Amino acid sequence: MSKQDELIEMIQSLDILKSYQKFEHIINNDKELKRRFAEMKAIQKQLVNAKTIQKPKALNQFQTQYDEIRNSIENDPMIEMYLDLQQELNDLLIEIKEIIENEINSTLTKYQFESGK
Repeated sequence: MSKQDELIEMIQSLDILKSYQKFEHIINNDKELKRRFAEMKAIQKQLVNAKTIQKPKALNQFQTQYDEIRNSIENDPMIEMYLDLQQELNDLLIEIKEIIENEINSTLTKYQFESGK
């Protein structure tokens, strides 16, 4: 098995990734969340239109509605957990990337030093 395959297998076996995928599946199949996302998207379009045609009163109204829906989504415990897991997973992947880059750079530097280049 190659180092690449080992790394992929290791990442796929992480509990954090499994938890993230579980929450992702639950969220993607939650009808109420889908409804709120669709409502937020529709209000976002109205916000853009109100901004374009310079209707400040409508803009304020749509902004308030948008903020309320966005806050209700962001404060949903399931979404909070999902976003926390996403951040942890992203941090872990960045760390793995940095380790790989450091190993490659170290190997290249060692090779250049040994070959006298």
